[in-house]
Amino acid sequence: MSILILMRHGQSIWNLQNRFTGGVDVPLTRKGIKQAKNAGKELKNLGISIDHVFSSKLSRSIETARFVINNCESSNNKKIIKVSALNERDYGDLSGKYKDELVKIYGEKKVLDWRRSFKIKPPKGESLEDVLKRVKPFLNKKIFYLLKKGKNILLVAHGNALRAFRLATGEYSVKNIFDVHIPPCVPVIYEYKNNGKKNILSVKDSKNNITSKFTYQIEDLGLRPSIVHRNLSSEELIKIAIGRNEGVLTKTGALSVTTGQFTGRSPEDRFIVDDKLTHKTVDWGKINKPFPPEKFDQILDKMKNFEKSKELFVFDGFAGAEDGSRLPVRMITDHAWQSLFVKTMFIEPTAEELEYHDPKFTVLNINDFEARPELDGTRTPTFILLNFTKKLAIIGGTRYGGENKKTIFGVLNFTLPGKDIMPMHCSANLGLNGDTALFFGLSGTGKTTLSADPKRMLIGDDEHGWSDKGIFNFEGGCYAKTINLSKKAEPQIWDAIRDGAVLENVVLNPKTMNPDYDDDSLTENTRVVYPLDYIPGAVIPSVAGHPKSIIFLTADAFGVLPPISKLTTDGAMYHFMSGYTSKLAGTERGIIEPQPTFSHCFGSVFMPRPAEVYAKMLGERIVKHNTNVYLVNTGWSGGPYGVGKRFKIDYTRKMVTAVLNQSLEKVNYEKNKVFNLAVPKSCPGVPSSVLDPKKTWKNKKAYDKAARGLAKMFIENFKKFKKVSPNIKKAGPKG
Repeated sequence: MSILILMRHGQSIWNLQNRFTGGVDVPLTRKGIKQAKNAGKELKNLGISIDHVFSSKLSRSIETARFVINNCESSNNKKIIKVSALNERDYGDLSGKYKDELVKIYGEKKVLDWRRSFKIKPPKGESLEDVLKRVKPFLNKKIFYLLKKGKNILLVAHGNALRAFRLATGEYSVKNIFDVHIPPCVPVIYEYKNNGKKNILSVKDSKNNITSKFTYQIEDLGLRPSIVHRNLSSEELIKIAIGRNEGVLTKTGALSVTTGQFTGRSPEDRFIVDDKLTHKTVDWGKINKPFPPEKFDQILDKMKNFEKSKELFVFDGFAGAEDGSRLPVRMITDHAWQSLFVKTMFIEPTAEELEYHDPKFTVLNINDFEARPELDGTRTPTFILLNFTKKLAIIGGTRYGGENKKTIFGVLNFTLPGKDIMPMHCSANLGLNGDTALFFGLSGTGKTTLSADPKRMLIGDDEHGWSDKGIFNFEGGCYAKTINLSKKAEPQIWDAIRDGAVLENVVLNPKTMNPDYDDDSLTENTRVVYPLDYIPGAVIPSVAGHPKSIIFLTADAFGVLPPISKLTTDGAMYHFMSGYTSKLAGTERGIIEPQPTFSHCFGSVFMPRPAEVYAKMLGERIVKHNTNVYLVNTGWSGGPYGVGKRFKIDYTRKMVTAVLNQSLEKVNYEKNKVFNLAVPKSCPGVPSSVLDPKKTWKNKKAYDKAARGLAKMFIENFKKFKKVSPNIKKAGPKG
């Protein structure tokens, strides 16, 4: 049986610049050369010998073919036959032009017609129909002739030339050919047969990850996409995303996207299906709102019909780095960049794990589908619906990437306590001496920044479990705020924004394509997602021992809380259940300036069970493992928001360092009577005047009034917790 291998050339310079290339002779980039070499090694590993090599007459195709042959054959002098029929489609007057610029001039529809129409020609250029007319005779006369003789063939060409080729074989029709993505240097392998009447090419693609088991699972879910991609590489997803105008490449190499109307989470649009499993276990209320099972099914059916015969992207992997505790997940979306987001955020499987992957929870996130509230029972067209019985969540009407990860976090928060594992909205890092530290805090408190310490090893930046073995990360990536990001203040995050990272809602300089991290015109909640291993020294697999230190982070907009305080076990449980901070602008829809909030467990919107469940687990572990707990305020000093100034991050870092190296265990403390907190009188590297918030205010009476006001908020908020011990209540503010 003979074999035909089709392959697109490696990345060219103009591919990188997102320019129309066509018939212009443009060389490969260094990355393109590497892609070609790797493709050759892959063919060598497959044990495929090649008899004939064909290429277009363009150098990027010829170079690719040569590098492939040199890396898969013992002989590197094999002749490459150059064929003009395989040249890329001629884009005429569009050649060399930047695609984004042409969209601005002619509109998205016009440019799309030039790129993705079978018959429409760009000015003075070729249509795909024209390319098919020159490719088809070459296939019939030359390629099939050699395959009939039992020869193995490598054919290296271009995206549109290969689309025409696959049209000519009958593999695709004109109707669906433009749904076919052809990534660089990914071999598509065909086995050739002839039944005496017809030439037959059967795809044997080594890279598509589509198994019969997977196909059955997708069909069983009721999805009928025209094309489904599974666990594509970051490079492939970026290429598709750019080709679909989902985003652009920045100067740093990161993919930059905008999420449209929604630049933050939509917690008011999140619901949990109320059924036998959840009715008595979920803490129903404003946060965990019940949703009828029949309405869930109704919306799900509509989503299936909406996505019928469209393109879907699937990521199969794991949430949780600890063997035995991790959750196999399946993330399905209609946007390539969102698939890249979840691929980065969760833990990738090995090839063997992928082959036998059996998801225990699935998220179907169709960004472009909207509900009809009057019919579907949602609050708005946007919805995040969790069905724990069906082990399925559905999301629609929002493109904000954070909904993907927070949905899975909500799932784990519900399921893990049943396994005696404490789920936590926190970051974690590890000292060189093996000392683990946890950082709890909501968005905008500095959790990600403070845990990304160059002198310590990052375990994870957002979500962890605490089992009888120790700490483990839920994720395989980091999701950090980038507003006012600087290389000096946050070098690790700065350096992580490169190939494979995704920027959300960051304004770019249109000339340089450099990100402007100080520009908040789209939102203050600008974000980046990047792989965990982009942080030097990150702990992989992301597991560690029991924590020696816990830090609760809050951003107090009233400017009255001490910058650091030591907590007793009861005090730790009190402040854990209170979860006080100030929501900062952009973290959620409708937040335009800081607002005081109490979010139990420092993540109430992700906690389906009652706060008392999680607090009890925390208190037990603090006592068992003799863990020190501190409350650190990263908010304002010298006055409230708008009057005072935010604490210098340098001071905060020094206070955190003092916690981690146990320096604060050796200093004297004084009691803040209003908040019932033990405040250190000194801290290495921090002025003593900073440690007492009252001393930073010019108007002492105004401070006293503001402090008492916040203390009353604490007391009033804590009244909602009925099932807590008197000792925990006594550990809070006195007013």
